Amino acid sequence: MKNIKKLMITLMIILLIICMIIGVLIYLNKINTEKQISEKIEKGEGDPLEIEYVSQQLNDPTKFFSVENYIKNNIDENFVAKDMNILDEERITSYAVKGNIEESGEDIYLIFRVDNHNMTYSIERVDNVKELKEINLEDDNVTEIRDEGNNTFEYTTVNSEEMCRRYLEDFTQKELNQPQEAYNLIDEEYKTIRFPTFEDYQEYIEEYQDIFSNAVLAKYNSEIKDGYTEYTLVDNYDTSYTVKAKGVWDYTIRLDNYTIKIDTYEENYNKLSEEQKIQSNVYIFLQMINTRDYKHAYELLDETFRNNNFDTLDTFKEYVKNNFFNYNLNTTTDVKINKEGNTYIYETIIRSGSGRAAEDKKLTVIMQLEERTDFRMSFSIE
Repeated sequence: MKNIKKLMITLMIILLIICMIIGVLIYLNKINTEKQISEKIEKGEGDPLEIEYVSQQLNDPTKFFSVENYIKNNIDENFVAKDMNILDEERITSYAVKGNIEESGEDIYLIFRVDNHNMTYSIERVDNVKELKEINLEDDNVTEIRDEGNNTFEYTTVNSEEMCRRYLEDFTQKELNQPQEAYNLIDEEYKTIRFPTFEDYQEYIEEYQDIFSNAVLAKYNSEIKDGYTEYTLVDNYDTSYTVKAKGVWDYTIRLDNYTIKIDTYEENYNKLSEEQKIQSNVYIFLQMINTRDYKHAYELLDETFRNNNFDTLDTFKEYVKNNFFNYNLNTTTDVKINKEGNTYIYETIIRSGSGRAAEDKKLTVIMQLEERTDFRMSFSIE
């Protein structure tokens, strides 16, 4: 029995020694790895993303625009921040900032730090940098920021509503003045379906600019998702936009909510009554007309009706331009829906706007519901 106890004690001691050795080896390997990475960075080699304490892209509008504002006040009032990375530590929050002096075209890089204990800040210019990720925000020498009497910092809240206004304004200004940049911001999957070529997008801008140039935010929603924030914007013309933002200005956009339907669309559609489905489908058709999406509106038409009345897309496009309003508001209070067999007859009044001087026209839609969310329709307008 004594021999067994001695053997167990010996085994436990050996096991403990092995664990200690493994622990020491792991620690030494970590130190050696960090030293190698540090040496690579100093020599301009390697990727800063290899470092465990790498900063993350900033997607917090309040922090982003607060930092931008203090840089404006200290560097140049025309400074515009384009992107930021952030490193949050116990006392110091550090920001790597990429921006430029408006219209200069030359990018400048800065490090902006906030001392969270006494709410002071510091700014330093970073030279010889070509990308934001090259800036290493960890600095063991920065443990506090002294209060100099003129470097007090305060965050100014920027909420989701304000961000939606900024996105709508930013994108519409690019549509008007920098259409290629606007085109580059459009979600790739959506772009492939809606605007396969830049020429398609230019045609849309030419026809629709009198509408989107006067667009203002009417409704909005935001949702934080895995790795990005999704903003849903609806303007005063009832046009829906979906913005996916990884960073404050690192975003893509979709210009309607029907070309690519959200994951829950079919589930929600199936919960509707048949009359509600008809109304929903007419809404989509009118949105296509309003946003000059003639191609997809044309594809919704019943084949026989289409062949008898609009043998080509150009014929349909010309008819819509001559018979519909520039913008068509569906007055849902004047809707009548009748069913004849498996066919619905939908009658409504569309208006050229919401003001007293707006004109009216009667729209009649004949529709058949098909499998899932599909439908076919014909129409008349008078």
